[in-house]
Amino acid sequence: MWDDELPAARWQAWWHARPSDTDVLVAARRQGFVVGAAELRDLGISRSATRTALRRGRWWSPAIGTVCPLNLAADTDDEHLVLRRRHAVMSSAAVLKRPDHIVAARSAAIVHGLPTLFVPDRAELAAVNHNGLGRRNPAHSYGAALYAYSVAAWHGVLVTAVARTLVDLARHDRRDAIMAADAALREELVTRAQIECELPDAIGWPGVRQAREVLALADPRAESPLESITRLALHDDGFPVPKLQRWIGGDRVDFYWPDHRFVLEADGRAKYRDDANWDEKKREQRLRGYPDQVRDVDRVIWSDVTRNWPATSARLRPYFRR
Repeated sequence: MWDDELPAARWQAWWHARPSDTDVLVAARRQGFVVGAAELRDLGISRSATRTALRRGRWWSPAIGTVCPLNLAADTDDEHLVLRRRHAVMSSAAVLKRPDHIVAARSAAIVHGLPTLFVPDRAELAAVNHNGLGRRNPAHSYGAALYAYSVAAWHGVLVTAVARTLVDLARHDRRDAIMAADAALREELVTRAQIECELPDAIGWPGVRQAREVLALADPRAESPLESITRLALHDDGFPVPKLQRWIGGDRVDFYWPDHRFVLEADGRAKYRDDANWDEKKREQRLRGYPDQVRDVDRVIWSDVTRNWPATSARLRPYFRR
């Protein structure tokens, strides 16, 4: 599950900063950071050298017969980030084996650096000619009508453009869509006009009405994936529309209902240090120091929204009856 926000710009910068000081790295950068076994032989890299690099963790194999000549876990202890990096190159490897496919849906969101609730266990691909559809390890392919403006490239690998990716996500998973759409608008990876341009192409597809409704809720003011899905849950459950990112004194709060003098904070941190807990307590005390603006303060974490929303909703209701 996504934890703290990682901007798409930082995600892309990491890939652009990978070295290209060897022939195998140059070859890999041209096709989504993967190379095939035949290419390794042509570059003079023996099977023994390849096995050694894989065994020592310098390289990683995303699929049978392919290698990513990078250590994807070299500079981080964030397991979720490593999982996303691996999924990106696994998607590249899947397309390398299927030239008539492109990276799509959740896999495309990950390649673009956009948040998704979970990382798929298979690469999600769109089959331009509708061949090889269905779940086939290590990929899930589905048929798609694609126009030139719906396609982009990531280090030589074709991928659905951001606007098309958001429409595909929204047709199938509302939470993934709102997380990704908020982030894409906030980081100016897409405009509302581009999203509106993609939606008519989806008329007649399953889930297009849902896509139109959830993408209309996208808001660039959301600063984290948890804020995005919390706002969606509040909307779906009929809560009043909150003000977003409002300043109260010297603190900016995530959700604010001035009529009810209620503040709700969305805390996506998976781990809490003692000093972080203390900082949050002091922050709440500061907010309560403005009684004409704040009467109640509450907080939600990932499990409150993703696993226990009925209980969370019941907990929040009394604040709006006062």
